[in-house]
This record gives sequence, structure tokens and C-alpha cells, in this order.
Amino acid sequence: MEFDGHLKVMALELACQRLAQRMKLLSCAGVEADYVRLAEVDRLVARSIAVIEQEVSKAAPAEKPSKKKLSAGMLLRLLVGGDEVAGAAKLPEQSLDSPPTERHVLTLRGSGDGWPTPDLLGFLSSQRKTGVLEIATANEVFVVEFEAGDIVHAQASRTLPEQRLGDILVAKGAIARDTLEKARNAKHGRLGELLLEGHHVTHEQLLSALQTQIQLLFNRLFASRCTRFSFWGGAPVRADGAMRLNATALILEGARVYDEQSFASSPADPLDDADAA
Repeated sequence: MEFDGHLKVMALELACQRLAQRMKLLSCAGVEADYVRLAEVDRLVARSIAVIEQEVSKAAPAEKPSKKKLSAGMLLRLLVGGDEVAGAAKLPEQSLDSPPTERHVLTLRGSGDGWPTPDLLGFLSSQRKTGVLEIATANEVFVVEFEAGDIVHAQASRTLPEQRLGDILVAKGAIARDTLEKARNAKHGRLGELLLEGHHVTHEQLLSALQTQIQLLFNRLFASRCTRFSFWGGAPVRADGAMRLNATALILEGARVYDEQSFASSPADPLDDADAA
């Protein structure tokens, strides 16, 4: 009986590997995916992880280090209770203790050691949460806004020059560089609103640039280690009404870019060098 159980565990592990391989193939295929169906897969995976975490906790030693990974079930309880995760990391330089507005309520807080950023984003999306997620790393703070599980806005405290909204619009050929600089020098209002009011870009061009900017930000999130996070329940603050991005698609693309960059930076295999010679 114990042997049969071990075989079933091994079969489940292989099935999970096949799922990961197929999702990676889908992300690299460059085709338009059915994100409604993918969202259902995301919810099933989140529930499956919660079940497996319960089984892992049964087999864990009695004395466990304080920095253990949180289960999905624990996160659900914390979302309902609105308290801080026990053993949370020391506050980073950027404080996450102030709500985005007085109407926002803290519903979840913890350290990155307990819940990796991609899993946290996927969890909040699968639960169709609405609110503002703040993620602190060693160098910056990322802010991701959710509405019913969709991503509607994202920004970081440190914006790379090539990832600024205006520079993305220039790279896409939507506006000229001198038009962008004139709008930046106006010093009133948000850049996107100024460009729309001046009829320099269309709403579709602006949304396309915002989507690119958010994807680039997600790509950076994969390469940064989260030290602490806070999730504030409440309405989005800086979202564009027409912007709704599928979290699963953003996460998959971020994972693909991260894998490619990791592969490119890894040392060459000596056997490959020998074959090339």
C-alpha cells in the first residue's frame, strides 16, 4: 500500500512537470491564448498547491525554521483576518505601512521568504482580489493594482530610462522625441493625460505603451528578491479605466524572459565548446 502511494506521488510529480513544460511552450509560441480558460487553470493550480502544502506540513519536522513558505490556505485566512504574517522580515528602507488612501485597509502582509513574488501575484489574481499590492526589494518598491483579479496599473519607485512611458511611445513610433520633451516640460498633470489632451497620441497607442511598460516591470520583478510585501484592499488608485491585463499572461511572459536571461548569463558547457571545436 505504501509502495502504491509512493508511485502515485511520483506520477503526480511527473504530471506537474508536464504542465510546467506545456505552459512554457504556450508562452513561447507567440499565439493569442484564451486567458479566461487560463484563469481557470490558475485557480485549479492554486487549490492544488494548497492541498500539497497541507501534505508537506504533515511530513515536516517538528522544529521548523521561522522562514517557511506560507500555504495558500494560510494566505486565505490572513486575507480574511487582515493581520501581519508571523515572522515577517525586518522593515526595508521603503516603508509599506502607509495605506495608498484613507479608504484602503491592510488585508495581507508578509516577507518574500515565505511567498515568492510570482506565486503571490498569481494567488491574488486567482482569488479575484481588488486592491493595491506593494512589494519592497533591496533597492525599490513595486506597486501593482488589481481589480477583480486583473492587473490595471503597475509602477516602481525607480524607473529605468528606457522603461519610461514617454520613451516607450517614442520607441514604438507613436510620437517624436521633441514632442515628448515639450510635454514633459509642461510640468502639470500626468504625461499620458497631457499627450491625450494635446492629441499627440491615441488612446489605443497609450494603452499599448502602458501594457509594454507593465510587462517590462513584471520582468524586473522576477529578477528582484522580495523582502516584504503589503496588500491593501480597496479601489485602484491610478488605473486607466480601459486597462485590464491578465495576470497569468504577464507572469508567464516574465518567467520566459527571466529563463532566457538566466540561460544567456550561465557559463557555457565545456562539452558544448568541445563539440563546437
